Amino acid sequence: MLRIILRNIMGYDLLIILLAVVNATVVYPRTKQYSILLKNQLQPKIYVPVSLLIDRVKGRDEYKLDLNALIGMRADEIHYYSIFSSINSAFPMMGMLGTILSLLRMVEMSQETVTLNFTVALTSTFWGLVFALTFKAVDATLYPMVEQNRENLKMLLERVDLYSDGRISHGTE
Repeated sequence: MLRIILRNIMGYDLLIILLAVVNATVVYPRTKQYSILLKNQLQPKIYVPVSLLIDRVKGRDEYKLDLNALIGMRADEIHYYSIFSSINSAFPMMGMLGTILSLLRMVEMSQETVTLNFTVALTSTFWGLVFALTFKAVDATLYPMVEQNRENLKMLLERVDLYSDGRISHGTE
């Protein structure tokens, strides 16, 4: 069985494995990087009094709150998280595609060869499911941070908008 799996790694299964490597080494780290960066920027600012918040928006020192930078970080976070989620949902489909492609090649084979190749065909499904389950677990740790950042940025922008519209005064906590 292990011999069959290793033999198929050099075929279509390699595409699934390479996609998993890219997802794990490029897309996930960038998503996490932007999520943590945004969280670190938002957390200390959303719960401050409105007067201090507005002073930071208007300020010119190292405590200045740059709303455009926060919105840009959120856009980067959403961009990489969308790619990460799309790749995750593609793993089972790629596994099934590999199986179907292998099964289609067996149409003109003898019964003995079909039995052996059927086992070979299932390795694509195996890899697709392994990576789908693995990255689903990783997504379960990342998604709450992405959602919390969305809520925190929304709350921050709403507070600034309320102040700008005059519905909250400068001294209101």
